[in-house]
Formats: sequence, C-alpha cells, structure tokens
Amino acid sequence: MTLGTFGMLTAALALALGLAPASARAQTFPVGDVRSWMKQYDRNGDGKLDRGEFYPAVVDAFFFRDKDKDGYLAISELKEASPESLRAVKHKDTARISLQEYVGALFKDFEAADTDGDGLLTVDEIERYRQKAR
Repeated sequence: MTLGTFGMLTAALALALGLAPASARAQTFPVGDVRSWMKQYDRNGDGKLDRGEFYPAVVDAFFFRDKDKDGYLAISELKEASPESLRAVKHKDTARISLQEYVGALFKDFEAADTDGDGLLTVDEIERYRQKAR
C-alpha cells in the first residue's frame, strides 16, 4: 500500500476516529455520517468533541480495526488510516502499532483538525480536515 492509494483520505479521519455507530462496527459503515458519529461520542451534547470525548472514539476505532484481535494494528489493518497513524506504523521495525501509539497518532490528527485551537472538534472542522486530506 502506498500513500498514492489514499484517494480515500477523505475517509481518514472518519475511519481513524471510528466513525461507525455501534450497530455498524461489525461491517463496513458509511464514512460520511459525521453528525451521527458526533452525537454518539458527544457526551455533554454541546455539538463538539473535547479530548475526553474523543478518546473513547479512538479506542473504539482501534479495536474495530484490529481484525485479528492481537492488540496491535498492522499496515494491513490501516487501509484508510489517518496520515499520523500510518507514519507511526511505518517508522517502526515491527510494522505494527499498539493502542497507546495509535491514540498518540490520532491525537495529532485531533490537533490538526482543530483549526481554531479551542481544544474542541466540530462537525465543520472534521469535514474541512477530511477535505484537506483528499
């Protein structure tokens, strides 16, 4: 897999952040449903995700992607991953990353998507980040 295959980078944040409703985690899910995903993880209902709300989304995404359930994500399990998670796995000798490494990579994506620097992600910021990643 090369970075050139990332025509699906518009889905990078969606998949990397686990934008699948709980009922869809066992199957391929619609990437464009950011609002529904936001409602699922927006615990206080303010229409934004803070880092505390974002963390469970990342953990869910990790375990959703860990198809062989070995506690690591390999390149083959990161087909539509974010740029940061791919960088993390490609810079390792083992070519796989742990949950802790994945969380760290996705928080870098959180920072990149948080364009106004308020520590919160809105649907608009996520959509802009996905557009930029195309």
